[in-house]
Amino acid sequence: MTRLGLSDLGRKSLNALRVARSRKDLESSGLDSTAIDSLLDAGLIQQFEDTTQPSDYFDAFSGWKSQRGMLIDHVRTDGFQKAIHAVVQPGDTVVDVGTGSGVLAMFAAQAGAAEVYGLEITEMAAWAERLAKKNGLDAVKIVKGDAGQFDLENKADVIVGEYLGMALIDEWRHYLAFVNVRDRILREGGSVVPRAASFLMSAVDSHKLYWERGYGFYEVQSYGLDFSDVRPSEVASPRRYIVTADYNALVTTKSVADFDFLTSDKDAFFFTSETEFTYPADGNFHGFLGHFDVDMAPGQIMGTGPYHRETHWHHSYFPMPRRLMQAGETLRLRTRSFCDPENDNLCLGLTVAGPGETLDGADEHVFRLE
Repeated sequence: MTRLGLSDLGRKSLNALRVARSRKDLESSGLDSTAIDSLLDAGLIQQFEDTTQPSDYFDAFSGWKSQRGMLIDHVRTDGFQKAIHAVVQPGDTVVDVGTGSGVLAMFAAQAGAAEVYGLEITEMAAWAERLAKKNGLDAVKIVKGDAGQFDLENKADVIVGEYLGMALIDEWRHYLAFVNVRDRILREGGSVVPRAASFLMSAVDSHKLYWERGYGFYEVQSYGLDFSDVRPSEVASPRRYIVTADYNALVTTKSVADFDFLTSDKDAFFFTSETEFTYPADGNFHGFLGHFDVDMAPGQIMGTGPYHRETHWHHSYFPMPRRLMQAGETLRLRTRSFCDPENDNLCLGLTVAGPGETLDGADEHVFRLE
């Protein structure tokens, strides 16, 4: 029996439909105007706001596997609970952008908010509504749909959002939805949770990380076999790895981007910065470890680095070709975040220059944050 399946063009077109795109973009991906009209007529595609998440984002966050993983992260969830109780005042109106299980909205109601609107685009909205009722929190109102379409007659006192990705900036569309709501609905003098964050990079000296997740495996024979031919292709198409790193692997740590969530604009997660890392002693450079600190509320800082309690965010390892460094020598790093025009994936471009080198003459290593 002959069977039907996706062709290479079909895969490209399907990937293009992961996020809402213009008709022109869809046509350039291989879908002609007739095919687009047929998909619209069949109800297989529809119009969305620019804050709508990719389709696989729905799959990742619409079930209890991911929600439970966040709930049992006590550093994360306790941090939000303490911050919300510190910021929300009795009688406040609160909006939680991307409420998921509804836990942050429920914290706001427990803190005394008169009205709490939990915005959720996935099927978790039904669970959030059910759980709020189960816990007797009548102030919580769950609104299913795109946050970009949500409106409120009166302004909100507090906007809450948990748009923190594995390397802070991964969930840029969730952050975009938060900014959309904040700019339209937050009253003058209102508050946000969290308040600010710093995206940190640490230069790493770790033979273990470099062997297991970097390029060390290809630099020596393994099992009596030579795999070195693979190394150039791995370096040319690098991958970010989620790891649990030992703080002893860190050489020095610097902030590559800082965000004020009360005032930062919708493009804040797209930036270019330059940073220097000086080695205090002789050692190796095996890449960078990405982590972040979050200013949750006055006096409340939540850190995700190896020297803090482990969180579900873990750490992002960005392997780079090994360098020998001497005490006092400095590495310069250019960090550039941007969107891949072909698939809308957020990418992080890392360019490194060692002693006597220039950043403008060095190769950029592009990591997809997926």
